[in-house]
Amino acid sequence: MLTLTEVSKRTGISMPTLQKYKKLHADQIPSEGKGRKQRYYPEALAVFERLKEEGISRRGGGKKKTSKKKTSKKKSSKKKTGKKRRTRGAGAGRKKTSASRAGRGGGGEGLLSLQEIGRRTNISYPTLLRYVKLHLDKLPHEGEGRTRRYYPEAVEVFQELRRNSKRGRKPKAQSAARTGAERPARGGGVEGRVAALERSHSALEKQIKELVKVLRAPMTVTVRRS
Repeated sequence: MLTLTEVSKRTGISMPTLQKYKKLHADQIPSEGKGRKQRYYPEALAVFERLKEEGISRRGGGKKKTSKKKTSKKKSSKKKTGKKRRTRGAGAGRKKTSASRAGRGGGGEGLLSLQEIGRRTNISYPTLLRYVKLHLDKLPHEGEGRTRRYYPEAVEVFQELRRNSKRGRKPKAQSAARTGAERPARGGGVEGRVAALERSHSALEKQIKELVKVLRAPMTVTVRRS
């Protein structure tokens, strides 16, 4: 059984595209389980690749239509004022984005912020930002910048990136252990010098005390007369 991340690696299809195929053609894809526990049979690879080819062929046939629509829009836009065009375009864009978010976030699971992913994975926020910067193409998401949100499947991808990064950190941990072992050794040299100074100081004190005893002792003077 394969995870969606493994399917993406084997087919070369991005995670957002696989998410779209999963939602639109769930009855055609052989799988087992639901939500995060959903896994796919090896036969699903051929189905995903077929859906990808069908999508490419549809895009190729739809370019001519879109170009015709664009030319007709340009002609009609000359008659309209720029202000009306801008306001209508902004309103339509907001409606489309809200509708797409509602459609993609269906199934009882909404989109997640990076803070929510941090709470679920126990990964620090700076580390998550580094993963986003280096592996954004692997993370199923929607939007850009501060408005970027992630699908629940991204939690598994973040955890996998964390596991891989831990494997790569072992040499650093060993070097840190070596430096940590060296530091006490350096500190021990200083302590040894201090101990030697203390011993010499105590020995000097003993010598002074003995000299004082000799000076305080009664002295006998003998006078020889010829």
